[in-house]
Amino acid sequence: MALPAPLSAAPGLAFEGIGGGQKGSFLAGPYAVSFRRSDTRLALFDAIDERRSGTVAFTVSGPDFNGSVEADCAVRMRTITFEIVSFDPEPMAYQCRFLHEGRTLPARFEVQQSRRGVADMLMRQSRRGEIAFDRVILGIASRHRIDGSPIETASPIGYVFTQDDVPVGAVELNGTPVLRVAPEADASTRRAIVLAALALGILWDPAESDLGRDDG
Repeated sequence: MALPAPLSAAPGLAFEGIGGGQKGSFLAGPYAVSFRRSDTRLALFDAIDERRSGTVAFTVSGPDFNGSVEADCAVRMRTITFEIVSFDPEPMAYQCRFLHEGRTLPARFEVQQSRRGVADMLMRQSRRGEIAFDRVILGIASRHRIDGSPIETASPIGYVFTQDDVPVGAVELNGTPVLRVAPEADASTRRAIVLAALALGILWDPAESDLGRDDG
């Protein structure tokens, strides 16, 4: 994934051991994560109307977290196709709530399909959103350009997180997910980056949904 200059030198923390199954555990550098995920597709009228939904639940512990934080997330999307033309009456929408020791935290995570500008209109699966956690608010924007190439993909190959329009973190999804955090990010900002990156890195994107996944 092509990274903005402030993040190109940031160390990459791969999601080591995440695998391709519905549940498991992995390490992202010093962060330990356990997770469950699912996806469902319902095709009506010979796949003219396709409805997709999914869930993600994970628990993370490690530096910057007081004990562990849990996330409970859900995604939905609906596409209608007529011959070779398709549109999304219910664009991709993804939300998470966060808990600490079983108590819901006053936090917010939302990512949605975007049609905000010309660039978004050209990229069918462009997404934008926001995470608000522990008084930190980060913007979230999908990335589609492959590093060293003019080629852009229809579906996201990663996301960049910004604070006051300055890139402070990213998650790369082209292969094994990789988390990047700007070295100057403080503890509160790191927490928000890690949670957003995990929510997006564990998700089975409904735009690329496959039925019959292994339980793994």
